[in-house]
Amino acid sequence: MNLFEITKEKKLQKTVRVLVYPNITFQKDLEKDSYIQVIKKQIKLLNEIRDDLWFYLILPKPVTSLQFDNVTQMYIDLPTYPPTMRSHFDVSKLQKMLGGKLDFDLVMCHLPEHAHALKNTLYNVTHHIPPFFGYCHWFDVEQVVAWPKDSFLQNITGLLEYDRCYLNTQHQKDLVIEQAEDTFNHVTIQKLENILVPQHLGVDKNDVVSDINSNPEKIIVFNHRPDTYKHFKEFIAVCDKLWEMRQDFKVWIPLLEKPNRDYVTTEKGDKDWYYKQLQKCYVGFSPKQKYGGWSVATTDGMMNGVPYVMYDAGYYHELYAQGDFFKDDYDALMLLNTYLDDPEYRNEEADKALDWVSTRLVYKDEVIGMNQYMNDLLADQKVMGNTEKFNDIVNFIRERGSVTKNEMMNFVGWGRGIKWTPYRRALMEHPNIYDVNESEPSYVWSENDIK
Repeated sequence: MNLFEITKEKKLQKTVRVLVYPNITFQKDLEKDSYIQVIKKQIKLLNEIRDDLWFYLILPKPVTSLQFDNVTQMYIDLPTYPPTMRSHFDVSKLQKMLGGKLDFDLVMCHLPEHAHALKNTLYNVTHHIPPFFGYCHWFDVEQVVAWPKDSFLQNITGLLEYDRCYLNTQHQKDLVIEQAEDTFNHVTIQKLENILVPQHLGVDKNDVVSDINSNPEKIIVFNHRPDTYKHFKEFIAVCDKLWEMRQDFKVWIPLLEKPNRDYVTTEKGDKDWYYKQLQKCYVGFSPKQKYGGWSVATTDGMMNGVPYVMYDAGYYHELYAQGDFFKDDYDALMLLNTYLDDPEYRNEEADKALDWVSTRLVYKDEVIGMNQYMNDLLADQKVMGNTEKFNDIVNFIRERGSVTKNEMMNFVGWGRGIKWTPYRRALMEHPNIYDVNESEPSYVWSENDIK
């Protein structure tokens, strides 16, 4: 079940155990899947903020970059094609995986379409009743759906199972709310307004360069996906016109399979190589998006000292309010010419972009807010009172000194009918009872005040 779980010294703590449900669409190379990239950042930053978390990650196979010492990887077959993946839910496998010897204090769900089924499984066929929050990477809004039957209604009904769901941008939230209004009443819409909270996917401060490259090569970078929803054809048309006017530049498109123009390069490499190549670039291009999500490609460039010309839309203004914006292809062409003609202006804009990303777009600042919300969720949960059964459990732990979750459940003789979560919350608030920093929970009695 768990290929990557590092054994370390057992530590007594009030462990917060988080079940993380995935949204994986690129199994061909999991390290490049957008969900993997996001959850990796979230775990890394949460671990910098606190040291009492344990994550259970449901995955189709091992992922090396998620090899944290407070992570258990649990494996289950998952389809890749988005419509199939979103409709596939194996109750029997998940019930076997999630019941019994583990504890879950919170569920971080990244796939709203499965939220109801997952909550139904946890609440009705196990003894867990944790609160749900999470992050949604994609909504099947009418502007971008690429298959005959969308999952938008499943997006929405799943979201209603959350206490809070983060998403990329306010623009994205507006799209979701606008389309939901066609089906749902104002009470539901207001609930969605409260559940959906923008969380910008900013940068890791350690990745931000200290200074720009003031003498870069004349390379225009398009480091987005070369797809229709990123208006790639329109970008190439602008570059064709630019090439007719001048031939003193190259265009680097790292996600393109092979060059489609004499002036296009498609070199590829690992993350460090990619960042170093960005530092050589003159200017970046951020196209119109049908979806209006957060542009990680743009922040990748900005944190490496590259200024960007951006389509004039709210999702880019959220990202960088002081940027250079174009309204149409002609504006884009003129802006690119301005940058290529004026190195001083280019460097000034590069400095401004670097300062902006380093002071306003650090992702840890967003995760600090999410961490506080996790604490608020726990604080709002039902805590079992001073009942006879609870006192029996406390005495059992005190007498034994340390008991596993299985031993605890055998002692109380409870199945799914009696919910364990309020009892666990009460035990974690008890001054003498602690959990441990291991995959399987233990309830340990200590007379010492542990900090």
